[in-house]
Amino acid sequence: MQSSSLRRQLLKRLLLPLMPIMLVGVAMAYVFAVRAANDANDLGLMDDALDLAKQVEMHQGKMQLELPLAAQQMLLANNDDQVSYAAWDEAGRLIAGDTQLLRLDIPPAGENHLFWDVVVGGRKNRAVVLDENVNGRPVFIAVAQTVHGRDRLFGEIFVSMLLPEFALAIVAVFAILFGVRSGLSPVEMLRDEILNRSPNDLRPIEEAPAPAELRPIVHGINVLLEKLTLAFASRKRFIADAAHQLRTPLAALGSQIEVGLEKSPTDARETLRQLLATTHRTSHLANQLLSLARLEHAEQTFFAHTDVELHDVIREAAGDFVISATNKGIELDFDLQPCRIRGSALLLRELLANLFDNAVCYVPAGGHVWVKLRSQRAQCLLTVEDDGPGVPEHELGMLGVPFHRPPSNLHDGCGLGLAIAKEIARLHSAAITFGATASGSGLRIDVSFLCPEIA
Repeated sequence: MQSSSLRRQLLKRLLLPLMPIMLVGVAMAYVFAVRAANDANDLGLMDDALDLAKQVEMHQGKMQLELPLAAQQMLLANNDDQVSYAAWDEAGRLIAGDTQLLRLDIPPAGENHLFWDVVVGGRKNRAVVLDENVNGRPVFIAVAQTVHGRDRLFGEIFVSMLLPEFALAIVAVFAILFGVRSGLSPVEMLRDEILNRSPNDLRPIEEAPAPAELRPIVHGINVLLEKLTLAFASRKRFIADAAHQLRTPLAALGSQIEVGLEKSPTDARETLRQLLATTHRTSHLANQLLSLARLEHAEQTFFAHTDVELHDVIREAAGDFVISATNKGIELDFDLQPCRIRGSALLLRELLANLFDNAVCYVPAGGHVWVKLRSQRAQCLLTVEDDGPGVPEHELGMLGVPFHRPPSNLHDGCGLGLAIAKEIARLHSAAITFGATASGSGLRIDVSFLCPEIA
């Protein structure tokens, strides 16, 4: 599909209406030219008829129309047109002139003249019939003239009106082209400013100089640049923290291998056991880093969301920790209500796995872990609570920050489990909070999901 051009759309919407406007202008010019030529021609005919009427006289009881030779030549010599005339009385008796004009109708009562388009001698003529009184007797004067002069006058008037109209149309086209080009110059300037920037230049674009129509777009670009700045800063910080976290176990692996090379084969078993434990920790850290990198800054549409029975996902995720909890003598207590939410079953299982792993890891032997799921109006509330050592109140706000571990923590965690759980909760538009248990010891984690019927 061909991309749409704003310039092309503007030109179409501005230039195309000029065509019907021009046609309307041409039609109006035509009508005006016809009327002006007819009026000028009719006025000349009327003057000739009035002049002839003045020459009609009563002589010995008989109407007469005698024109001097000069007057006849002046009347009949009218450029390329031929003029004929006639005069007759109320009885239809010809007084003087051309008998072909006797067939013209006389003006109706109340009017003293009437114009006609007639054919005289096989040629188209324009004629006027004038009703006059001579000594109290009605006399009718008719003057007819061919229309060559009228048509020529019409052409001159029509052309004289079209020339400025076409000139104005040409000026309008150039004005529209210039206006569209200059009007779109801020868009081109914005495009050039963005294209000329380096990939590392994420400074906001100045909104004040932009036209009012472009300010929402510039504001949206600035919001995107701000998000990109935060995302790049977070990514740089993540890479730095990941490099720092991986450096320690890798250095430990190198040291243990060097020690193992110096020992005898009979003492290598313990070194291999240490290498295996360090390898497991390093593998776990790498997997956690990859999971967090995949989830951080992702959007909800990045993962397929379907209707999920949350209590079924909890049972499946808890099955992986039953053995490790039993080995430590930790009792797992589940109180689950049916609850359906909208989300990714795979990600929700990873969220629960990190919460269960955190609880089983930090609760001492013989401890207790409670898992509750409640449906409350428009929400599903998941609670994971333990009776372990808990977290100091001033440290609760830092839980879920990548690589952060409370100073009192003596375990070998990498500080990424709760951060991963927090990111998965964000992808499900869920709220996750950390707090102390009602007894004051242990940690309570609440995750609040929206029900699909209300969301």
